[in-house]
Amino acid sequence: MAGFFFSRDRLLRFSRFRVACFAVAVLAYLGTEFGRYVYRPYIYRNGIEDFGLADMMGNLGGTVVQIFLYLGLANATRIQSFRIIVGITVGYTVYEFLQPILPRGTFDWLDVWGTIVAGMASVVLLVILHRILPERPDQAGDPAQ
Repeated sequence: MAGFFFSRDRLLRFSRFRVACFAVAVLAYLGTEFGRYVYRPYIYRNGIEDFGLADMMGNLGGTVVQIFLYLGLANATRIQSFRIIVGITVGYTVYEFLQPILPRGTFDWLDVWGTIVAGMASVVLLVILHRILPERPDQAGDPAQ
């Protein structure tokens, strides 16, 4: 039975796609932390104009990490994967717009753009993963997916 964001029958099933999603999440996490603790201080210290990349590093990388972590946990089908990406991207974008009314919240357009770019990059990565690791018919689950 296929759900909107995940399918119960796929949650405990091993798949190469799931492993690849976890690998992307780990690489994105390492890249985000490198950006926060090496790239950003270097850019600020040397006054280099990077068009705001250093400022949106957390949203850019962190959104990719969370998307692929959830994709791996859910072992999502292709359509569920796109729904997850859209849901997380829209959710974090709305959250950024709510920042001014939240305690200690700060709205930043660069964070909005970082989240949107991360969502688009995640779609591209997802398409690449599905081309490299196509689902076999016995793995597909619901034929409607």
